[in-house]
Amino acid sequence: MNTYNKVAAVALLAVLAAAFGAALAMWSESLRINTYIHTGEVDVAWGGWECSDMGPDPQAPGFNNTEGKDVASCIVEPEIYDNESEVIKLNVTIVNGYPGYSVNATGYVVNTGTIPVKLLSSNITGVDPSALSVNLYTPADTQLHPGQNQSYTIEVTVLQSAAENTDYSFEVTLVFAQWNEVP
Repeated sequence: MNTYNKVAAVALLAVLAAAFGAALAMWSESLRINTYIHTGEVDVAWGGWECSDMGPDPQAPGFNNTEGKDVASCIVEPEIYDNESEVIKLNVTIVNGYPGYSVNATGYVVNTGTIPVKLLSSNITGVDPSALSVNLYTPADTQLHPGQNQSYTIEVTVLQSAAENTDYSFEVTLVFAQWNEVP
């Protein structure tokens, strides 16, 4: 190797050593972020309930109760509580129903969680359509913010073809989900 190449190699090593030394001697400071995430809760419950039969029996169209008789009754009461002692299932009982008796049972859904919710789906199962007419009335906008409530009404009408001295039952299910997942 000639002298020129040796000098150039030594000079290059000196420059690299100086640059490496400067890098090690450079002052620096790092910034960090600790991130903690606590997720919210989707939680709804029945916050109240009532029945439209508060005196003379309400009648379906085509029937009348001009005498103001109070023959049947409607009872709405809690059936199942969750582990937070919130009512998650109501029981509606119609006693002494008869053809033409038509009653509304209303439940008030309250958002007890921390995230806005909307009604995702509703389902009515087990109705004998030859004996009962059942309609569910929901709000046009079902979004509920935490602490808000809305009414949901089930209209039950006993039809002319209902059998005497017979028990009928059905179940209504309302499923709520976080607001941004409901179309």
